[in-house]
Parts: sequence; C-alpha cells; structure tokens
Amino acid sequence: MGITDHIYQDLKKRLENGNYPAGTRFPSESTLADEFSVNKMTMNKIVSMLAEQGYLIRGNRGAGTRVAENRTRFKGALAFLGQLKPYSTRILSGMTAETTRNDFMTIIESPRIEELQYRLQLLKNQGVTGIVSIGYGIPEPPQGMSLFCVDCAILPSIRQERVHFINSDNFQGGQQMMKEIMRRGHGEILIFSSERFAAGPNASVTPRIRGFHEIMKQNGIPDFEERTFYGAPNSLADAKRFLQLYLKRYPASTIICTDSDGSAELIHRAAWEQGIECPGKIALTGFGDVTRLPVASINQNPERQGELAARHLISFASGAPPPEPLMEIVDTELTGAENIPILIS
Repeated sequence: MGITDHIYQDLKKRLENGNYPAGTRFPSESTLADEFSVNKMTMNKIVSMLAEQGYLIRGNRGAGTRVAENRTRFKGALAFLGQLKPYSTRILSGMTAETTRNDFMTIIESPRIEELQYRLQLLKNQGVTGIVSIGYGIPEPPQGMSLFCVDCAILPSIRQERVHFINSDNFQGGQQMMKEIMRRGHGEILIFSSERFAAGPNASVTPRIRGFHEIMKQNGIPDFEERTFYGAPNSLADAKRFLQLYLKRYPASTIICTDSDGSAELIHRAAWEQGIECPGKIALTGFGDVTRLPVASINQNPERQGELAARHLISFASGAPPPEPLMEIVDTELTGAENIPILIS
C-alpha cells in the first residue's frame, strides 16, 4: 500500500470511529501534512478523496473543511466500466438501484482502451472496491479490487483471481428463439452473426448461435452451419454481402435470425438499401430486447445482471471475497414472438 492510500485509510478510519465529531472543523491540511510527514499537495489530494466519498465538506476559500454528518456519507463506492449504449445502460440501471439501496456511490467510467489500467488504478486510489464491466473484455483489476464481467460473449478457459462473471443464459435464449421459429412453421432459415468476432478473429461460436444450431439440428436441418454467416462487428458491408450471397443461395428463405439487436438493425438497413423488405417479406429476429424494430428478440435481463453484480461486490467490500471466481447465470425470455409470421395453422 502506498503512502497516499495508507494515510487515506487512516483518516477514513478515524472519521468512521468518530474521532472527529460531525459538524466540527477538520484539521487543516498543513497540520495533517506535518503529522504524516508528507507535503501539502499530497494531503490536499487525500482530503479531496475524503470529501468525494462524503466524509468531509469543503467550505469556501478560507472557511476550512468540516466533518460531514453521517447521513451524508457513502458506505463505499463501485464503478461501472462501459460505453453508455441502450443495453449497457440497462445494466447500469440495475447496478445503481442496488448501490442506492445500500448507500454506495456509483462512478461511471468509459475510458479508451489504452487508458484502461491507469483509470482502474485511479479508481482504486479513490476508494472504489469493485467494478462492473461490459465491453472491455476481461480487465485485470488492481490488488484489493474485485471485478464482475457482465454478459461476456465467450467465457475464458482460465479464470483470473478477483474476476467474476454474470451472464445471461444465451444458449437457452438461442434455443427459445429457434423453437418458436420452428413452431411457427419456418424451415428455410438463415442466421447472421456479427457478435462472434468481437471477441477476436479466432473466437469460438457463441452460446446463442449454438442454441440456434442445436434446435435446427433437432428439427432436421442438417446444413445449419452452411446457413450461418459470420460478419465483422458493425459492418454494413458484411450485412450487404450476406444478403446478396445467401438470398441467392437460399431463395426460399422466410426468416433471418440474428445474434443481437445490433445485428438485426444492420440487416434491416442493408436490406432497405437493396430494396428488400426485412422485416416484412422476409421476417427478422434480434437478440437483446433493445431495438425499436418490430421483431422478436431475447430479453437477457440486463437490469438483473447489474443488480446481482453490485450485490456481490457490496458484500465483498464488507468481508473477504470468495476464494474461487464466481460464475452466475441469469435466465432469458422471448419477447415479441407475435412478429414471427405463422406459416402453418
């Protein structure tokens, strides 16, 4: 532990133990700098950290710093690491609901990848004890900090210390979607994936795609792999190429099943530019339940994922984290099934 962290924890413990009564003036930075044998700049940083955590209230210049009332203090702090998109915002909503119930602060960070480890260390220095992460792969948390990766497409074969996982049951979700497609009489099915290679150029087939394939195989569609196209993430060019190649190869196709709502929106745009009505003449499905398109999708319960991750991290903050990494699965549910046309009565 560095000198800054050591002094911060010492003063924080004094405040929590009531050594400095609520409402009284906190010792000056000069006094504390002398006590701990550090310069005033270091002490100013530490006092600022305590104020950000709700332990102190800074007055106007010259008015000094006062000890906050207990009710104004947060019990701890967690951070959300991710870009604020429709799906990740729902994870954040579940997380903040849990932190609010437990008087924890939530800090939102969306750093560039090259700044990631530096920002994680800054968060630790600010007293953050846990991270909920989406879209950053599997970051390495600093010592003393735990991290939950939420909704990873592909789980690692080797687990890291202090890195835990909460995922929706995407294999179940893939099966739910394909069972409903089959139940409604579709047999000429295409699959478009733009999620697989987000994890890397040699990534495994994702659980949701394996769920699609399993049900197709059970229903006598042996060429399910040949009917699946793997494109680059967010590539409109790949979506256009898929439509051109696969609708020519499988002209009787009645539905395109995608592995994310983002993929469904790519197909919709590519089809519109090529004069194809999809969804419409060709039905379309998504995965994630965040699109405004009139399509069936899979609700991955992201609010529940964020809530559970925060709940575990809050419990870790008050005691020792588990000796082995946690892996928790959240159920999925089919939504918008009425948007899948019925081909048989």
